[in-house]
Amino acid sequence: MDAAPIIRSRTNALLKRVGGVVAGKERGTLLLEGDRLLDDALGAGLVPEFVLVAEDRVERARELEAGGLEVRLVERGLLDKVSALETSPGVLALAPRPEPRPLAELERESTPRLLVIAGLADPGNLGALSRSAEGAGIAALVLVSGGARPFGPKALRGSMGSLLRLPVFEAGSVREVATHLSGAGFRQVTAATRGGTDWRAFDWSAPIALWVSGETGAELDAGVDFEAVTIPMAGGVESLNITVATSLLLFAAGGTP
Repeated sequence: MDAAPIIRSRTNALLKRVGGVVAGKERGTLLLEGDRLLDDALGAGLVPEFVLVAEDRVERARELEAGGLEVRLVERGLLDKVSALETSPGVLALAPRPEPRPLAELERESTPRLLVIAGLADPGNLGALSRSAEGAGIAALVLVSGGARPFGPKALRGSMGSLLRLPVFEAGSVREVATHLSGAGFRQVTAATRGGTDWRAFDWSAPIALWVSGETGAELDAGVDFEAVTIPMAGGVESLNITVATSLLLFAAGGTP
């Protein structure tokens, strides 16, 4: 750990590389900030190109180096400057982005319960929904083109590692995905504010694909015949926000206690 000098220049090549990733110039590279996210990535089998650790966290640096990783100590203030967060947690790594899985590889036997996401703009919501999906026992995510992408910093942090553990399939249009899933024998379900079957009485038997879109639901208006499920509201409440409503339905679909 003492062989390499502490990085103290903002023109250092590794720091400039991190800055480029934060700025979105390397779409094939993940930014992993914080101990939890880095540990989740390592647990999922990702191998970072390098890890930068604040100079006041020498023990953590030694621990990571003992695991076979390339680790460099960095002046704390410089990590704060390149961090995507307001204050750096003192651990930052770059790793290759997982290759997207094509929809053709999806098999209902190994993935009988799916969450399909179309047109969801907020990467934080995408991360939160992937976390709920994993917790509910959903086998995989299918992401329709055009919404938030799964491996940006905000989505990864919101997922608490779920986006690194769940199989993620990336696909084309709503119609293309729905046609493929129908041909593969999946029932396809989406939430309706009113008029659908009560979610508590709905038949959640697999193989099933639960679709979720942006707040308006317009992304699913593509001539696809979905089964509709509704969460009845008491009082003057018209609807729940997208992450709460979808989480309830995911646990109903997944059947996890």
